[in-house]
Amino acid sequence: MKKLLIIFTCSLLVVMPCFAEQITLLAVKHSETSKNQLELEYILSAETGYKLFILPNPYRLVVDFESTTLSENIQLSIEHSSYIKDVRTARRGLNDLRLVIDFKEGVKPKLDNTQSAFTDNSHLHMHITIESGVNDSSGTDDLIIPTPSVLSESNVTEINSNPVINEKVQNTLLSDWEFSGKLSFEELGFFHQGLSPQQHNNYVSGAIEPEIYREWDGGKQSFTFIPFFRYSQHDSRRTHFDIRELNWLLSEDDWELRVGFRKVFWGVAEGEHLVDIINQTDLIENTDTEDKFGQPMVNLALIGEWGTLDLFVLPGFRERSFPGPEGRLRTLPQVSVGDAQFERHGFKKHMAYAARWSQVLGDWDIGLSHFYGTSREPVFKAQLSPTGQVSLIPYYDLINQTGLDIQLTYEDWIVKHEGIVRSGQGNTFYAMTTGIEYTLFDLFSSGLDLGLVVEYMFDTRSGKVSYSPSGGNIRFAPFQDDILTALRFGFNDVQSTEILAGVMFDRTNNAKFYNIEASRRIGDNFKVNFEMRLFSGIPVTDPSYLLRKDDRIRLEVSYYF
Repeated sequence: MKKLLIIFTCSLLVVMPCFAEQITLLAVKHSETSKNQLELEYILSAETGYKLFILPNPYRLVVDFESTTLSENIQLSIEHSSYIKDVRTARRGLNDLRLVIDFKEGVKPKLDNTQSAFTDNSHLHMHITIESGVNDSSGTDDLIIPTPSVLSESNVTEINSNPVINEKVQNTLLSDWEFSGKLSFEELGFFHQGLSPQQHNNYVSGAIEPEIYREWDGGKQSFTFIPFFRYSQHDSRRTHFDIRELNWLLSEDDWELRVGFRKVFWGVAEGEHLVDIINQTDLIENTDTEDKFGQPMVNLALIGEWGTLDLFVLPGFRERSFPGPEGRLRTLPQVSVGDAQFERHGFKKHMAYAARWSQVLGDWDIGLSHFYGTSREPVFKAQLSPTGQVSLIPYYDLINQTGLDIQLTYEDWIVKHEGIVRSGQGNTFYAMTTGIEYTLFDLFSSGLDLGLVVEYMFDTRSGKVSYSPSGGNIRFAPFQDDILTALRFGFNDVQSTEILAGVMFDRTNNAKFYNIEASRRIGDNFKVNFEMRLFSGIPVTDPSYLLRKDDRIRLEVSYYF
């Protein structure tokens, strides 16, 4: 199996540098006449395949471009249009671009596909007749830029470049819903035998994460359902089911209301996500703490020129997941999940509250948050069983946490900072991650973007493992005086090849953690993710000493449908 992994990995890295032309949508021009005629001209960097269709109630024109991205330098101007209300875009699958033109109320368009064709290998011309609606066009010729949005595929009738469009769109139950998702296969291999004889060197698993989506009421309301299931070889705890998303959204101009299971991410740092506290970490999925369980919530967002204020009521506490007896990357002694203890019980255990204000001020993105409730991060108590076995019991305190995240984007530079102050887990402590990222775009005219990342992590809790003065609880604080350096490669090819390679080292004891992440699309529906994580020079006093035998490689092949 190791040989197979090495051969596959080498093959992946060999093909990664292969560049391909990236097609870009540069502009969309429109012109109107007094005879209810609308001319559209899509300007791209090169000719590409496309599909187009019209959706009713309300009417909108949809064009799907294959292997296309959106230019960052276009400007929007539709103030003088008699027929067009808005323009939106959405990603389709892994590499396609969907552009949607919303027509004004009362406008009924008819597409003449016999006049839809590319000219000069890059200009797509489209002729539309307005059968009813406003017809007092000023005959202007304006530049349109699509702005990002989410599009439902309700009432879709698709056509290719040459057929005649079906004017009688059938409304069926299934046509109002959008079905998509991901099916993945994972190979997790370890270079060394684990500390426990129960552990294995190879784990195979598969996961499915479908998504069901619908929007209605002119896009003001939507429903999302994303269940998740993984079956894992050997580790029974890693075989699990979760509801990542199950929520209803009501959106108005100056407020939004979301009710149900959701995942909410806060933060800007690469190495450690300190301010991200709403959702519980799904630790058995990956140790990078980026996989989260769905959290039941009521979220009201108030939106104004002064920024966005998100208010959260969070019922239902979810415990952190840990590997089972045969699983890898687990502590020794093992965490006894079923015996978790809590500072508060009943209503106070299950209820949490949070608020976050965010605003964009020029080049600055600012977020200020506060959380009150049962901590998502447990401390541990050592417990001796009647049979003489030692286990770690998770203990969840009631905490207050105030967080600040700031990002400055200036030309090729990004400056990031996350900081928190938390009380409730022993002495009040402060932790922060701050750093910079500089990107060299189109290096040597090769199309390669090279990003240089440096971050510093600091924590005022003394020692890598500290103890609460009240109860002797073990608290892990792994990043107290650590530096992360990394290189980010973006190849800007059609396959969206990316590589992130870095090392995190402890300034106090010189322990090092090496990490390589790479991803690449294969065709229209497949994607390969590769990870390699290695430990070096870990002293006995460091909590990661428990993982000294867990150098590993992870390969995931995903199919997007």
